[in-house]
Amino acid sequence: MKKIYGIRVSQPLGDFFIAKIKAKDLLEISTSSVARYNKEGKLVGNQRPLKLPRLKAIANFIKSAEMCFPTSILVAANVDIEGNIIEEQSKRWSIHPTSISDCFEIKIPSEVSSLIIDGQHRLNAFSYTEEQFKDIELVCSIFLDLPNPYQAYLFATINGNQKRVDKSLALELFGYDVEDKPSNTWSPEKLAVYLTRKFNFRKDSPLYQKIKLAPLFSSIEEITDRTKWLLSTAAMVEGIMHLISSNPQKDRDFLAMKRSLWSGTGTRSDLGKMESNGKRDTSVLRNLYIENKDEEIYEIIFKYFDAVNKILWKNASADSVITKTIGISVLFDILKAIIENEGIQDSFEKYISLISYVDYTSDYFSLSGEGKVKLRRILKYKLGFLTDANLIESDIKFLRTIKYPS
Repeated sequence: MKKIYGIRVSQPLGDFFIAKIKAKDLLEISTSSVARYNKEGKLVGNQRPLKLPRLKAIANFIKSAEMCFPTSILVAANVDIEGNIIEEQSKRWSIHPTSISDCFEIKIPSEVSSLIIDGQHRLNAFSYTEEQFKDIELVCSIFLDLPNPYQAYLFATINGNQKRVDKSLALELFGYDVEDKPSNTWSPEKLAVYLTRKFNFRKDSPLYQKIKLAPLFSSIEEITDRTKWLLSTAAMVEGIMHLISSNPQKDRDFLAMKRSLWSGTGTRSDLGKMESNGKRDTSVLRNLYIENKDEEIYEIIFKYFDAVNKILWKNASADSVITKTIGISVLFDILKAIIENEGIQDSFEKYISLISYVDYTSDYFSLSGEGKVKLRRILKYKLGFLTDANLIESDIKFLRTIKYPS
C-alpha cells in the first residue's frame, strides 16, 4: 500500500485531487488499453495507439537537463482495465482527511487500480529511460470512480484539436456522444448517460442538480458540499444500466460489431433478434430498452425516486446514508427487486413507506462496500423479499432498534 498526499480541487464537473507520484510508481499502479476494432468487429480498449518514435523522443527529453512536465497526467482511480469501477475495498484508492484544509492522505493499493485518461505517452516514455529517471515526480490530477462517459468527455475536451477519429472513437467507446446518434442505436451505457443528464437538468426531477462526480464509498464526508447533498454520476449511470442490461459491455460490443462488419446501424432491435435465438437478458426493464421505450423507462425511475424524495430524502439529515452514493446504489437494487417481485408499479410510495423507519444515520451502515451489503439486506428484508434465514446476527440486533410511531 502506497501513501501520497493530494489537494482537493472543486470545479463544476466535480471534485478531484492534485498530487505528485513518481513515474515508477504510476507505471506500476496504472494501465491503458488501445481503442481499436479487433478481427471480430469488437470495440476494445480505451486509448489511442502508443507511437514508438514519440515515446523515444519524449524519453530523450526526460533524460535532458531541461526536462519538465508541468501539466497534469489525468488518472482515473478505482477503475479496472475494462473501465469498470473497482468495488473490492482492498483494491481501491482511499481518501483520508488531514489536519490541513483540503489536503488529504491518499492510500493506493500496490496493484493496477487506475487508468490513464490523458498523458499515456509522457508516462510510458519512462519505460525507455534508465532506472534513475523513473524517480522523477509527475503532477497528477486524480479522479476517483470516474464513469466511462466522463473519461471520454475529459479526453475529448483536452484533445479537441486532435484528429476527429481520435475524439469520435473515445466518445463511441464510452457512450458520450448520445445526441449525435439515433436513439435506437444507443447502447445501455449511452441511454444511462442520457437519462442521468435528464434527471439532473429537468427542473421537475427529484434529482434536479443533485448528480455530480464524487467518489464511490468515500470514507470522508467533506468530499461534497454537505449543505446540498450530491450523488455520484457513477452510481446513477450504473444503476440505470443494470435495470436494462445484465452485461452492458457485451451489448455495446455487439452493436459496434454490427456497425463495423455489416455496415449496418446496429440497433437495439438487433439485440432483441440475437436474444430470440439464444439466452435472453432478463433485466427488469430490458424489453422496454429493446423496444426503444426510453420515456417509459424514465417515467418508471422518475416515479420511484419521486416517492423516495417525498418519503426518505425530504427530511433526511445530512449524515443519512440514504442520500450518499452507496444509498443511491442500494435504492436502485431495491427498485430492481420491486419490479422482479411485484412488477412495474404506477406508484412506489407504499414500498418506500415500508422502509421509512430505518435509521439511515446509524453507524451500522458505514460508507463502504460492507455497509452497502448490510443496507441492501435490511431494506429487502423490510420489503418482504428476504426472510429471517437470510439475515446475520448483527442484522437482527439492528432491526430490534427500529422505532415505529405509536
